[in-house]
Amino acid sequence: MKLNPVATAILLIPFLSFGDDPVTRTLKVTVTNIPGAKGEILVGVYDSADTFTAKPLPLSPKLPVTSTADITATISGLKPGTYAVAVIQDLNGNGELDRNFLGMPVEPLAFSVIREIPKGKPRFAACSFEIKDADVAMTLPLVLK
Repeated sequence: MKLNPVATAILLIPFLSFGDDPVTRTLKVTVTNIPGAKGEILVGVYDSADTFTAKPLPLSPKLPVTSTADITATISGLKPGTYAVAVIQDLNGNGELDRNFLGMPVEPLAFSVIREIPKGKPRFAACSFEIKDADVAMTLPLVLK
């Protein structure tokens, strides 16, 4: 039996890989309970315990606060995996969470998954969530500890 090369090629197309087909997802973070129209909302997206709260992914947005209305950040291009989010209302524009002399936050903040702000830095595992087969949306209310 002689095989037709064109027919064979057509039959094999579904099984061929044409390079990396990166599947990416979108994370939508809605920040609520904004206490005042001041500063910026920093939405830090993290993909490891080593970088959590220290070095957000480059696609982490900064959004100006112009009112106390909810603010939604849409982060695209995330590969399936484990992530955590930390949100700060940076009132003075210095790009970091300010603390008092006891180390307590003096700017509103929120974390993914957990709602109560712990004493000290929360663990990545406590704040982490999976992005798998679909986009993810979450609502994070700011808290001033």
